[in-house]
Amino acid sequence: MPAKLILAEGSKELTANGGNRAYLLSSTIPNPSYPFPTLGTMKVYVKAGETIYVGSSAQGQGSGTINMRAPDGATFSSGISTIIGFIGTPAQELAGPLPNAGGYQAFTKTVGAGQEGIWEIDFISPTDGADVGGNPPAIPITAQWVQPNNRYVAAFDVSVRNSSNTAFLTGRVFTNVLSGILGTFNVGFNAILNILTKDGYRYKLDNNGQAGNGFTFFVNNKGFRNADGTPSYKSVDNTNNPNAYSPVNNDTPSDITHKIFFNAPSADLPASANTPGGGTTWLIHVPVVPALTNIVFTGADGRDGVAGTALPGGKIKFTATGNGTYAIAIDVNRNNVFTDAIDRQLTGTVNSGSNEVSWDGLDGTGNGVKPNAASYAINISVSLFAAEVHFPFFDVERNLYGILLTRTNGSNSPDNTIYWDDSDLTAVGVPSNPVKNITGLSSLLNGHKWGAPASNANDADDFGNERSIDTWAYVISPALNATVDIKVQSPDPTNINVPNIITPNSDGKNDVFEVKGIANYPGSRLLIFNRWGNQVYKSEDYHNTWDGTGLADGTYYYLLELNTGADKPTVHKGWIYINRR
Repeated sequence: MPAKLILAEGSKELTANGGNRAYLLSSTIPNPSYPFPTLGTMKVYVKAGETIYVGSSAQGQGSGTINMRAPDGATFSSGISTIIGFIGTPAQELAGPLPNAGGYQAFTKTVGAGQEGIWEIDFISPTDGADVGGNPPAIPITAQWVQPNNRYVAAFDVSVRNSSNTAFLTGRVFTNVLSGILGTFNVGFNAILNILTKDGYRYKLDNNGQAGNGFTFFVNNKGFRNADGTPSYKSVDNTNNPNAYSPVNNDTPSDITHKIFFNAPSADLPASANTPGGGTTWLIHVPVVPALTNIVFTGADGRDGVAGTALPGGKIKFTATGNGTYAIAIDVNRNNVFTDAIDRQLTGTVNSGSNEVSWDGLDGTGNGVKPNAASYAINISVSLFAAEVHFPFFDVERNLYGILLTRTNGSNSPDNTIYWDDSDLTAVGVPSNPVKNITGLSSLLNGHKWGAPASNANDADDFGNERSIDTWAYVISPALNATVDIKVQSPDPTNINVPNIITPNSDGKNDVFEVKGIANYPGSRLLIFNRWGNQVYKSEDYHNTWDGTGLADGTYYYLLELNTGADKPTVHKGWIYINRR
């Protein structure tokens, strides 16, 4: 193949490795196979002076057109031409745009000053996204297609030509989510794609004959999540709104959608670029070294480095560069050994970004940690996952050969290790083997296979039917360790301010018996007596609410028992005058 024929990016890459044609979904109507549909949206990084060339098999067919959005908010459309922007044959798809020999006549747009960054391109179908029913015809990738009069696009291309108009550039085009359809259930999707992660790692993914008819393909940093937003590291037994962060949405500090490139990402990509709508997105980074920062303990009463007894415990806070696991130990007997029975052990999962681990103030035997003038040491041990990628597959009936995944940079690369856990899935058809792989297997030997060959092209009854199946990979860092010291103190019971007068006249001043500092002593008891020693008010957990309702103006006496966490409360007593005038 002449070199110039490899300088287009789009469906040519999806059809480069044999198998059947995967038509691109262009619709906003979701279903179990397409939980995150787009209008066939692709993204491309371009510099000022470069020119974007685009085309599709749907151009000028019914409502078929191509829409473009620039980072500065400008929009463009290829209109309804049946010539400009139209890809009519596999030969034109393979050749790419003119001036490549045998290429199609592209719709072009030269990038102006202030328009450098990410352009978004929608490939609109002949029905403008409406589903008129039925599958497109299943055809080999070399066969001449008939553009479906439906919400699918048979061929599409995005190419970038340099500013001197002498060559096309590759490694610029990517997408956040790729949704397609093969037309039947017993043929495979063979595309080889390149994954770029936010923390600077790269993977090459060979779909290797994945057979799901309609499919949604994207890559994120968590797969399917638990209710609290942490990664579950499990497949899900349905496709009914599984908890996965939408790849259509912008990233958050902890939920990241990685980028799917059609070729190896270009070396001249910047670290970040402007996007339509006024935002930015990340591109190429130097691989991030796993690290912990911003480590602090904050007591339940808000004091840094100090845990109280009236409000026991607090939060251990830290920032992590990736997902992972933590083991936190509190050396309660202060012997520099963190594994004694009395020492408190806390374990759990780490989120990329800010983390808070709650401690209830108890030791390893369930008793409260006692106040002491000496500090207690907290040891934090964290294993982080770098280069973490998850491949959630929706409604993929069978994956006969398993994906082939290779991490191409970073520690111990190239690395083919992958993981999965399908143990929550109902065992129908031919399950994965093993069903649970959390110690790691080489994808070259077992790329997470499931299902069996189907003699009936319409047979959807297999292990992946209407399931949400996750496969993941990562680099596990050596344990990162840090220590933070805390003090456990009883509140100072002398730091309490008790008033001697209240004026409950609804003027907002001194309307209630406000004991300043009482919030530090939950469970404190307040008793009020009249001048003859009769009890007129009682609260077992006082919250600054008594206003003398029902009592005449005059002098009364209080007994305040502060719950300091000690065996006996600290007692305050005195007089209080009610004056409503």
